[in-house]
Amino acid sequence: MSEISLQTAQRLVTLLSGAMKGMTFYPARHPAIMQPLQEIMDAAEKVLRSQPEIRLGVIDGVFFIEDHLFFTPTTSIEELAGRLMEKEFSGIIIRRGVKLHDLTLFVSLLGRNNLNAAQIEKEMVEQGVTGISLKIVADEGSEKTEEGDRESGALQTYSQALAAIRDVFKDIESGRIPSSEKIVAVVQNMAAMAIRDPAILMSLSMIKDYDNYTFNHSVNVGVISMAVGAFLGYEGKEIEGVGMAGFLHDIGKTRVDKSILNKPGKLSATEFEEMKKHTESGTDIINKMTGISPQVAQAVLGHHLGFNRQGYPEWAREMPLSPMSEIVAVADCYDAVTTLRVYRRPLNPKAALDEIRKLSGSYLNGNLVDKFVEMMGNYPVGTLVRLDNNEIAVVFRPNRENSDAPIVKVVLDAAGRRLGDPRVQGLELQDGSCYASIVDVVDPSLKNIDVASYLNS
Repeated sequence: MSEISLQTAQRLVTLLSGAMKGMTFYPARHPAIMQPLQEIMDAAEKVLRSQPEIRLGVIDGVFFIEDHLFFTPTTSIEELAGRLMEKEFSGIIIRRGVKLHDLTLFVSLLGRNNLNAAQIEKEMVEQGVTGISLKIVADEGSEKTEEGDRESGALQTYSQALAAIRDVFKDIESGRIPSSEKIVAVVQNMAAMAIRDPAILMSLSMIKDYDNYTFNHSVNVGVISMAVGAFLGYEGKEIEGVGMAGFLHDIGKTRVDKSILNKPGKLSATEFEEMKKHTESGTDIINKMTGISPQVAQAVLGHHLGFNRQGYPEWAREMPLSPMSEIVAVADCYDAVTTLRVYRRPLNPKAALDEIRKLSGSYLNGNLVDKFVEMMGNYPVGTLVRLDNNEIAVVFRPNRENSDAPIVKVVLDAAGRRLGDPRVQGLELQDGSCYASIVDVVDPSLKNIDVASYLNS
């Protein structure tokens, strides 16, 4: 619920509409313009002390400010709403820290008949306006819909991947040779996503299902492996191959006794010897499946050999290690340490990178670890962070130009209140200035925040 009162909302609209009309008669710095603009600033600053932003605009032909809808508008409100619809604006966001210059420029541009929404937005960006941002009808109808469709499609494909992996495991447990048809189709879809936007796959990899760990872990390792392959510049078929190896890397565990597989504590030496057989069992199973390349089977066999060849199976230590198996090894480690287990708390994504670095050059290929860290950035997708304005945000997308300033979703405002509509925010603004800086990494459990739900909603 917004802190803005109906009386304040009405006053803001009246002043804004009056200033806009005044621009047609007076220069921008004329007292007849500056007086209402200063009044708007005073009222807005008072509201912005208790909330991070003020939203106003038009939805379905009805003007609104925050929670207040004006179904029977005054003349001033009607004129402002008409101008916004004419320019194809659906909304205006006034943010904490707004300057009088920002407001003056926006109102002067809004009052000019020869400018459309895109031109106004472009001019404001070029003039360094950061306290006011605009919602454009065309943007919401195309770019945002396209992004939403892409992400909802990714979630659907992720669900299909879980179902496909589950079917493969059930086939094996029932003594049948698994069908590869469904999993091949899923891998092809996800490989295309990886080429378009690897960060979407990293968002999916933050989905954790502790009750179905084996299936969930298998899909996540495949997803991460494909993201790495795309980042390395692999072609479509190569990405499909490494994704398939990730999906099937633990398929041999279907032949491991359940009491060993589900044991909450440390395995005994005998039990560990049984567990180690899963790479060979997995290779045997894959070789019997149709439509799966031999390279996938080789990658599954070698994903625990280790870069230093101190892993297993021991008899395969002299074999050449494929890049595919090394990618799966990195993905396997990353998903394992970021997932809650009975015997271990999960690491946040940033701490997980530190753990991966410790294995660089020994268990994991050092050059590949460097590339993985570069892909993830200083604050990987899924990291919960505190900003220097005291907002809490989930890292949503990396910023390739500045790894310390990723794109985030703000989920708690500066007062600690949960936002009903999390706000996507670039920490580095288009004019090169900074919205806010990351000051700390936050434990999601302390804030009762399900990171995956914000990344994939």
